[in-house]
Amino acid sequence: MVQATQSPTLIAFIGDLHGNRSAFEYTAAVALHRGCTTIVQVGDFWMYNSDRDIAMMQRALRHACPWNMDPDLIDYRFIDGNHENFDLIDPDAAAPVQVSGNVTYMPRGSRANLAGAELMFFGGASSVDRFDDRGAPVRTTGRDWWPAENITHAQVGRALDMASGDSRPVDILVTHETTTETFQALSDERARQRFRQLDADDLEGDRNRWFLSRIAQAVNPRMQVHGHHHMPFSGVFGGVHDLSLGAEKQFGAMAILDTSDWSWTVPASRKDTGEDVDLEMAS
Repeated sequence: MVQATQSPTLIAFIGDLHGNRSAFEYTAAVALHRGCTTIVQVGDFWMYNSDRDIAMMQRALRHACPWNMDPDLIDYRFIDGNHENFDLIDPDAAAPVQVSGNVTYMPRGSRANLAGAELMFFGGASSVDRFDDRGAPVRTTGRDWWPAENITHAQVGRALDMASGDSRPVDILVTHETTTETFQALSDERARQRFRQLDADDLEGDRNRWFLSRIAQAVNPRMQVHGHHHMPFSGVFGGVHDLSLGAEKQFGAMAILDTSDWSWTVPASRKDTGEDVDLEMAS
């Protein structure tokens, strides 16, 4: 039987899941078998559509838990991305919402101290796949797209007011979208690697990124971790150490932080024959 040594200083950060059950199960299993009982998913989660989905999450987490680890210690947090059912989750909620015994939704601006680090959560992003190349809509409002995906002035103002009245420094800002500065760096890197370019003609996205730049400037986090662009990438942009995660099961869709020394590790993916990658991030 598989045995794992639980570490109270580890946090596993998981990229976009898009409601993919096997990706949820796989990434949770990797995290738990490396001793991470604290798991943070950075949006595009969408695993909560029914009581059956929620029960599945619970079974999957407990099934993935090593025999010598207490499953009640699993603390799985997620934020909203743009691909979410906003009839079922409320980004304006005043407090975290426990979705199941081990899974908690973190609304925009909420905070938590996890594994010895202070985290601030702020979901939201724009869907650039709402229309096809000819401008015809491919998503339906209230079925697979909601205006609530976008960040609002009120949400940002509330978060900034809360931050100004809280003396605790923010170690990690967890977002789905990223800042204006990091978006530009991601775009430049994709061009260098000749990948498909990010959508630059996205006014709602520009506004969301500007909002997140304001929040990052105000709370001055030690790190920012985000998803949305499905591209593993890291660096210092706009004065903030940023980690961009991949999606689902791809390499770079997970990164593990040890808060005892602030070391970061990207686990090798199931499809890779390589080894884990240690990241040089904020010290």
